[in-house]
Amino acid sequence: MIYVTVGSAEKGAEFDRLIKKIDVIAKNFSEGIIMQLGSSSYIPKNVKYFNYCSYEESLSFFKKANLVIGHCGSGTIINALSFNTPLIVIPRRISYGELDTDDHQLELAKKLEKTNYKIIVVHSIDNLEGAIKEILKNHNDKIDKNSGEGSIFRKENLIQTIKIFIKSVKENKI
Repeated sequence: MIYVTVGSAEKGAEFDRLIKKIDVIAKNFSEGIIMQLGSSSYIPKNVKYFNYCSYEESLSFFKKANLVIGHCGSGTIINALSFNTPLIVIPRRISYGELDTDDHQLELAKKLEKTNYKIIVVHSIDNLEGAIKEILKNHNDKIDKNSGEGSIFRKENLIQTIKIFIKSVKENKI
């Protein structure tokens, strides 16, 4: 299953660019797609969807998913990493009216591209379908989400890794 999430942004910061693109390309994938729409008024025709769910329900989608696609929000990133789920992020952009103050998601995406995390950053929505196909092709063997021995995905290692990442960002080392 592919889980698409746009986070908890309120009315006025919809991510219709991602939602509409997923709806259009969904027919090209045999994998089921579930999409969280947030405050969008767009009604998808080709995928299962809902607007919001509880945090616990959201975590269950992250855990079950073979791939997560979402905005470049810290919650989306941390949850995907926590469950060792491959992640594609598309930064919301102020130029598309998806953010109201600054392009902090673009800044975070640029920092993530310099790390060794298994996160694919897609800057152009037109490249999304190719990125999905590439990940699904390379992840035919489902990742054991309960393992992670020696990886950043063990809880202790994940917390330490996030602390190091935040410190590096503050010190402009990434």
